[in-house]
Amino acid sequence: MGGVGGMGGAREPMRLGEWLLLAALWMLFGFMLWFYLSAFHIVPVRWASGEILAWLLGDPFDGVVAHADRRYLLQVHTHIPFLFPDGSREPLGFIVNPLVYGYGLPLLFGLVMGSGARLRAKALTLLVGYLAVAAVQVWGVVWESLKTLSFNFGPEVHQVIVAAGISDTLIALCYQLGVLILPPLVPVVLWVLASWEEVEHYIGWRRPGPSG
Repeated sequence: MGGVGGMGGAREPMRLGEWLLLAALWMLFGFMLWFYLSAFHIVPVRWASGEILAWLLGDPFDGVVAHADRRYLLQVHTHIPFLFPDGSREPLGFIVNPLVYGYGLPLLFGLVMGSGARLRAKALTLLVGYLAVAAVQVWGVVWESLKTLSFNFGPEVHQVIVAAGISDTLIALCYQLGVLILPPLVPVVLWVLASWEEVEHYIGWRRPGPSG
């Protein structure tokens, strides 16, 4: 990633206060774009999540589709019969919000667009960032779905997870990583790798010159 956003040939980095202001403004703009276009950019997340869950769960799993009214939400459908509080017994389904795991994209957008990198470097960093954040969203949707099946609907549904050979401890660990660690960490790490010269400028670090 050093070549993605290295500042070679770009102008001298701006002052920290100027960059923070620009990054915050770009981030707000990016958040609006990210939310209003969410029905489109979560399509690969929906497809990949469905494929992984089908591979993990097998026949009890049905599919992942977009919510009928709020297209940014995902509906996870199964073939697992479930007794609902109203007395009806139907295949179990539930909703997952992939945007919970994807807010790193507007965060990265603000960091990158507020920087002094060349436009080509910014575009490449954002492309890599979109793919990385989409992977984080897939991780989050898959493990939230497994967590929901394992812990939220009682022992009968939990047996589906047991039959699939997936550990509850593993589910809890991966779910926590997907909620707490990966969404904010991945975009920041990507920006640091893509803008390392700018980061060095802001923290005041200087490489040692040749000895003697």
